[in-house]
Amino acid sequence: MPEVICSHCRKKLHPPARLAGRKVMCPRCEAVLAVPLSSDSDEEIPSNLPAETGPEEPPLPASARIGIAALVLGCISVLILCLPVVGYASIGLSGIGVPVGLWGLLRARMEGNGMLCRSLTGVVGDFGTRARDYPLAGTVACLLALTLALLPLLMRGSPP
Repeated sequence: MPEVICSHCRKKLHPPARLAGRKVMCPRCEAVLAVPLSSDSDEEIPSNLPAETGPEEPPLPASARIGIAALVLGCISVLILCLPVVGYASIGLSGIGVPVGLWGLLRARMEGNGMLCRSLTGVVGDFGTRARDYPLAGTVACLLALTLALLPLLMRGSPP
């Protein structure tokens, strides 16, 4: 069983021998690590491994993935807002999306203000290059959807 030490958080990993020559993700910091080929192994390494095509993009950090989930909830909430009867589900979806987005912001703060890969640059300037961009966008989208969903209910109670 090969031993891999994460270069980011220094955690020792012991991946199974069948993963020799492949890439694994560190469970603590989610960095991508290459498992070395062990020379003392009697097992044959499968030859049907995919060929390396070039540098791989690292996976998105957890905070960005959580933010994307909040952003999806906010967008779905805005889309179904105009549907009769089903539109009330927008309150629930955006109500769930706000804490999810805030959780992503908290996680981005705990992970640090790390920059994501430059190839993720979005349409508007540098959006998408920082780990906090997606959770922030998801929180704003959910708050907007929640405000739009509750606006008719709040307007009913006000005097003419």
